Amino acid sequence: KGRLHEKVKKMLDGAGIEYSRPDRLDIAHCSNLPISIVFLPASDIATYVGEGNVDMGITGEDIIGESEVDVEVLMKLGLGKCRLSVQAPVGEVTD
Repeated sequence: KGRLHEKVKKMLDGAGIEYSRPDRLDIAHCSNLPISIVFLPASDIATYVGEGNVDMGITGEDIIGESEVDVEVLMKLGLGKCRLSVQAPVGEVTD
């Protein structure tokens, strides 16, 4: 659903997965394969997969780590980049 949505959509199209997603609906049934696609916030995907509510998901490895669920990474897609930063209020840190 988030910022990688268009890249994932292109990947699914390139794989020949045909679906239509009506406005404001978070599930799409494929017209050429016996699968349904569920659109979720990235922060929920690993949890849904780990709990067995969906069979597979596409989300960031940082999200998987934060969710603390047991899932297997099947393929690294190389679609996004995660940048980690440590933050503190200005003037609160001394060298």
